[in-house]
Amino acid sequence: MQRWLATLLIATGLAVTASWSAASQAQTAQRCFAETGFCIAGRIRSFWEQNGGLPVFGFPVTDQHEELIEGKPFQVQWFERNRLELHSEHKAPYDVLLGRLGALRLEQQGRNWLGFASGAARPGCRYFSETRHTVCGDILTAWRKNGLEFDGRTGKSEAENLALFGLPLSEPQTETLSNGKPYTVQWFERARFELHPENKPPYAVLLGLLGNELRSAAPKPQPTATLAPYPAPQRPTPTIGSYPPPRGD
Repeated sequence: MQRWLATLLIATGLAVTASWSAASQAQTAQRCFAETGFCIAGRIRSFWEQNGGLPVFGFPVTDQHEELIEGKPFQVQWFERNRLELHSEHKAPYDVLLGRLGALRLEQQGRNWLGFASGAARPGCRYFSETRHTVCGDILTAWRKNGLEFDGRTGKSEAENLALFGLPLSEPQTETLSNGKPYTVQWFERARFELHPENKPPYAVLLGLLGNELRSAAPKPQPTATLAPYPAPQRPTPTIGSYPPPRGD
C-alpha cells in the first residue's frame, strides 16, 4: 500500500511538473517589448530574431492582425521600420515577406522614383542596371552587411541583401527628416538608408522609420455618420371649442 501511494505521488508530481513546464513555455513563446507594449510570437518572432532584429526592423508597433495586401487577406504585423507578412502558401524561408515600404512611402508622398536622377557605374560602387542607380560608401557597406538568411552560410550573399532591402530607387540625396534636420538618404524598395554623421559607427548609417511614417500618414477612417431620429409628429392638444359642436338632428 505504501509503495503504491509513493508511486502515485511521484506520478502526480511529474504530471504537475510537466504541466508547469508546458505553461511556462507557452508564456515565453512570445517576446514582449515595454517600449511599445506589443509582443511578437511564432513565425514572426523567429523571422525577426533571425534576420536583423531591432536595428533592421525596429520595435513592434501593432499586434499581429489581418490586412488586405494587394486585395488579399494576410496576417501581418507592423514594426517601426517595416511590415512582416505571413504567406502560408510559400515554404520557409519565403513564408514571411516584407512590405515594399520604401516604394509605398514615396508613393504616399506623391513622389515618382522613376523621375529621380540616374546614377552611373564607377569604381568601388555597385551599379544596378534594373533601376539605373548606384550604391556606394557607407550605405553600400551597410546594405551588404545585412540580409535575410537563406543559405545558412557565414556572411550575406547579394541575393540575401536584395531580399531584405530590395533595389535602390534613388541616388543619395539630401532630405529633411521628421526631426527637421537635413540628412543624406538613399531610397530602396523596402528601406530608406540615412547617413547620421553625428553618430559613431555602426550607428552612422540608420534605417528610416518607414513603418511609423506610413501608418501615421495614412488617412484615418471616417466615422460612420448616424442620422438623428426623426421626431415623431406632435398631435395638437385638444382645447375647448376646438372641435365643431355636435350636430343636432
